[in-house]
Amino acid sequence: MDLLQVVLCDDDSQILDCFGEQIKQLARKHKQELKLICYTSAQAMLFAAEDLLKDADIFYLDVQMKPIGGIDAARQLRALGYSAAQLIFLTNAPEYVFDSFDVSPLQYLVKGSFTPEKFEQVFLRAMQLCQHKSSEQLLCERGSDRRAIPLHEISYFEVRKRIVTVYYDGGEFAFYSSIDELEQRLQGKGFVRPHRSFLVCVARIRRLGQDTLELTGGTQIPLGRTHAKNVKERLSSYLANHIHS
Repeated sequence: MDLLQVVLCDDDSQILDCFGEQIKQLARKHKQELKLICYTSAQAMLFAAEDLLKDADIFYLDVQMKPIGGIDAARQLRALGYSAAQLIFLTNAPEYVFDSFDVSPLQYLVKGSFTPEKFEQVFLRAMQLCQHKSSEQLLCERGSDRRAIPLHEISYFEVRKRIVTVYYDGGEFAFYSSIDELEQRLQGKGFVRPHRSFLVCVARIRRLGQDTLELTGGTQIPLGRTHAKNVKERLSSYLANHIHS
C-alpha cells in the first residue's frame, strides 16, 4: 500500500518512544511508507479521530489509561466509523482480554511477554489486512437490490424459510440463499456455524454457554449440540492466534 497510517496511544511517554521506534523500524525493514501519530491520552486521540484521523489504518492502544481507557476508546472509534481499522491492544492487564472482544481487535498483546518477532508478525498481519479489507466483500442480491457488504462488518447470518438475513455494522439485509451455501462461500473467512439456522463471525463471539453463545453487542445465538464441539475448537484457535500473554 502507498501509505500506512498508524496511531499509537499510551499515557506513558517512554512506552510511546519504545513502540513508536519499533514500528518505524519495521516499516523501514519492509519498505512501507509510514505516517505515525502518537497520543498520550485517549481524549486527544478521539478528538482528532472526529476529523484528522479518518485515513488511519492501525491503532495501537493501551488499555489502562485514564480517564478513558483503551477499550472504551476503541468502542468510540468503532462508533465514529472506524470499522475497517485494525485495533491492537498493548497492555499490562491480561484480565481485560474478554472485554476487548466487543471491538473485534486484531491482537491483544501483554507488555513484557511477547518477543520482537511476535510484534513484527502482528504488524505484518495488520498491514496485510489493511491491504485486502476493501476487496473482501460478500455480494447479496434480492431482485434488483444488490449489496456488497465488507466481510469485516458482518456479525452473523440467520435463515428462515430460505430467506437469509445478514446482520452487519451498517444494518441488516434479507436475501434468498441458504446457510449451507453461505458456509461454502465463506469457508476460511472466519465464520462458524453454531446452529442449523445461523452462521456467525468467530471474532464476534464474546461468550460460550451450554446451549447459547453471546456475540459482541449482546445478541444471543442458539448453540446446537451437534455444532458445539466445532464452535469451541474454532473459538479456541482464534483466541490462541489473537491473544498473546
